[in-house]
Amino acid sequence: CLVPNPDAADEPDAPYITLRKFLEKVWDERRMVIFYDIASGLQFLTPEMEKEFKRAAGLEEKADAADPIAAAKAGLQAKRGLPREPEACLPLIEKALKTVEGAAVAIQSIHFIAASGGPGGSTLSPVERTNIERLKNWGQDEEIRAKGNVILLLTDQAAKVSAELRQSGSGIRTVFIPKPDRAERLAYVRTLTEGSEARRDAAKRLTQLRARLKKARKGADAKAIAEQIEAVEAEEAETRTFAVPKDFDPEIFAHSTQGLSLRQILDIFLRASGSGGVADLSFVKRKKREILNEEFGDVMEVVEPERGLEDIGGHEHIKAYFAGVLEAIRRGEKRLVPMGVTLMGPPGTGKTAIVEALAKEAGFNFVKVKNVRSMWVGESEAKMERLEFGLRSLSPVVVMNDEADLAEAGRDSPRGDSGVSERLMKKWMELLSDPRIRGEIIVINCTNRPDRIDPALKRSGRSDERILMPMPGDDERPAIIRVMLKRHSLPTDIADFTPFVKLTDGLSGADIEKIVLSSFRFADEQGRKQVDADALKAAVKDFIPSASQADIDLMTLMGLMECSSKRLLPRNAADLVAQIQARGLVENVEAIVAQIKARKIV
Repeated sequence: CLVPNPDAADEPDAPYITLRKFLEKVWDERRMVIFYDIASGLQFLTPEMEKEFKRAAGLEEKADAADPIAAAKAGLQAKRGLPREPEACLPLIEKALKTVEGAAVAIQSIHFIAASGGPGGSTLSPVERTNIERLKNWGQDEEIRAKGNVILLLTDQAAKVSAELRQSGSGIRTVFIPKPDRAERLAYVRTLTEGSEARRDAAKRLTQLRARLKKARKGADAKAIAEQIEAVEAEEAETRTFAVPKDFDPEIFAHSTQGLSLRQILDIFLRASGSGGVADLSFVKRKKREILNEEFGDVMEVVEPERGLEDIGGHEHIKAYFAGVLEAIRRGEKRLVPMGVTLMGPPGTGKTAIVEALAKEAGFNFVKVKNVRSMWVGESEAKMERLEFGLRSLSPVVVMNDEADLAEAGRDSPRGDSGVSERLMKKWMELLSDPRIRGEIIVINCTNRPDRIDPALKRSGRSDERILMPMPGDDERPAIIRVMLKRHSLPTDIADFTPFVKLTDGLSGADIEKIVLSSFRFADEQGRKQVDADALKAAVKDFIPSASQADIDLMTLMGLMECSSKRLLPRNAADLVAQIQARGLVENVEAIVAQIKARKIV
């Protein structure tokens, strides 16, 4: 990425530089500086350093005038270029490290040289194994350490690098460099949009002139001030690095670019400039979503939340709970923000809508995680690491882990994948248990069958609350119909939705949304411009539910069994149990109900 220039005071035209340039600056007093990658080969800070490297590596011998054979050898060696292959370059670098004091080496894309190679390095070639062993020896070599030499191995993802170089005792430390935080993004955005001191001065004069224009009366004075404003605006535009809309606010822009690197932010401005437009907020959000989905699309989907809590019908007690979470976020009281939440219940009851509303009203990023398992050796672990890196980079973020019962089944389930599932689950649980993510990464698990999720993932500290969202009750369905009509901007002349309570009994919120949309089609077929009672009744009569009542009853009972708080139980929990018991569609229903009553859930 780009980093702040440590010499910005002396180089005002280059406030940000590449990592390579940064290392060149901070290592400029070292005796030898070596940069290496498999494409460009060995590179040095100065020609003198290259000459010293060749001498230290034994590539440049002094010619002996008295010995013509030695002189010829020395001349031939001098004409040869430096090799590029890792198996040839690494031994040369090692010789220099053991000979020169105060040397620094930066090896780019180390994962191409020392790849993970699957469990135990089973897929590695002998040359790759040799490279790994050599690098491991460097980390433990006291001779290299005593000379004050430093080695940087750079990679975009640690999981791609051999586990032998990452294990404890290797002498190699893993350092995680996060995406820039809000303050760093704000400073960079101001650099891109405010430009030089001349523009800042112009902006100050504009503020003063506009204040004078407000006070000036109509006539020559106002006209003269307006002309001055026009001239200063032109001056300001000439000194600006990138064009921005008039209402551009760097603070808002910095917030909306959460999760992006400085280079990616620059790319957004370049795309806007290249298309002849400006980087307004809608453009930024659209491009940000494209960039992040390109970067992390194989492990998660970045979504722009559209609806808040007011767009959800029913579930008033659950909305009240999340409103409390939002208030804690606004106050910065992270101790009141859950580490995670598990939402349980039959499909279509509004679990996704609640998660989206939480992200929108909190002003957080919103992502949906994907299954990271892969058929390729080592790829699953690498994708899990990229998922964790992405979530930490995007924080504060609300994470929706949908169908959690499928992705995270119990650890005792049969696997046959050489322990990959256990390693993935361990990494995921470590992230969920990290106290540093409280208030920054909120993971919401959504499931129909919480009994199939590993108990370790449901425990407090990873999922602080487990909340049942059952099929809507009689008092909730009218509100859901009203919300769905509003959500889809459907005109209606229905004032009282009470008559539809019994007609929609047993239907989910998603079912009701489908019915509402169908009702508009029924009205249109009859030549009516709005949804009336006849159209809505016709849509209800036409609808066939997708889930069986037995499945819904079982999901509801399992959700009740897993609830973590009595105050977050459905208000009609006792009635739900009684109705399920009376229907008798669930196998062993009496035993399950006895457990629910024994635990005093109802």
